[in-house]
Amino acid sequence: MRACSTGYWLWITLVLACTACGDDDAKPSAPDAGKSPPSHPDAGKPTDRKNPRDAAVDAAPPDAKRDAAISDAGDASNPSTDEDASIPDHAAQLTWQRAADCPIPRFEAGSVWFRDELWVLGGFVTTDLAVTRRVDIYDPERDTWRRGPSLPGAETHFGIVADGDALIVFGGLVGGASNPTAEVWRLPLGASTWTREPDLPSARAAFAWGLLGRKLHIAGGLGADNNTDIASHIVRDLSGSAGWQEAAGLPDPRNHGGSAVLKDTLYAIAGRHVWDENAGHTTSLHSFDPVRGTWQPLAAMPGARSEISAATFTTHNGCIITVGGSTAGVKPSRDVLEYDPNSDRWRALPELPEPRKGAVAARAGRRIVVTTGSPTSTDPVSTTFVGCCLD
Repeated sequence: MRACSTGYWLWITLVLACTACGDDDAKPSAPDAGKSPPSHPDAGKPTDRKNPRDAAVDAAPPDAKRDAAISDAGDASNPSTDEDASIPDHAAQLTWQRAADCPIPRFEAGSVWFRDELWVLGGFVTTDLAVTRRVDIYDPERDTWRRGPSLPGAETHFGIVADGDALIVFGGLVGGASNPTAEVWRLPLGASTWTREPDLPSARAAFAWGLLGRKLHIAGGLGADNNTDIASHIVRDLSGSAGWQEAAGLPDPRNHGGSAVLKDTLYAIAGRHVWDENAGHTTSLHSFDPVRGTWQPLAAMPGARSEISAATFTTHNGCIITVGGSTAGVKPSRDVLEYDPNSDRWRALPELPEPRKGAVAARAGRRIVVTTGSPTSTDPVSTTFVGCCLD
């Protein structure tokens, strides 16, 4: 048991915290480095993606690659690339191993955990931001991939939820990084094609979202012009409401953040302002209470970051985890951070073997699956890591 699930352990944590005052202080985010255009600053630039350890792993037989544990949290050959806060690290042992690569390299794909499998949908597949509608599905028990029905519309920056025995995709960018859409699509279980649903009230992308009961919430993100942060928060009852309703707007409007749902509460986590990936990241964390209809500010994330939309998920004991992300100066992160809503505190888990931004991550039991993303800025990879085990 941990603080995420019991008041007893919360009391123990608070007692211990009193003996280590100052450990939770966050480092300030990087100063303003100017604005970046509405595209990835490094798009099209060649980069060296290898380090000596990668060559050794790649030279091993496939089975050896997947079975060999990678424990390099302090490896000088692969240092951390971000300037995150000095938060307490009380993590249990979490060992990272290689698993079966995603069939194609990609970054900023969408993802959803559906019927004990991880769906990876769309994404950018080249350094010049070409996109794919391909869907691949990972079975963590068999360590295998299979194809899923291709996306019908947006390829990146969309929202997706599992609503009973169906998946619903909404909003996002179509045809690259510059065309927001209002389209909504549904894929019933076992179907091979998506069916069109009523559109959103307006086009938007890179927002926070969550399904509270059967009420779908969408908050913040980039507006229809693809260059404005919007506070708009819309809600639709999927059980049969007449349409979309307005709710309290997201404080600190932003995009490219993470979101999660715990106990009928929606959390909007970090993100960035417009397309400023150099210095526009934020540490903001807010929760929305649908009963009160209000947002509440919570403990700031240690280290400002964005591009964690598909790499944010909940744990078996009521916490939220974010993996990687883009930090100041367009630097991918190796961080694995856990937020406990009961204590309103963050802690660090053992880092990824390599930095990642725009990755896909999900929980499979007590394991963490992390796949795809970019270790640089716009170089897509297909690598999959599995971390075991969450306490």
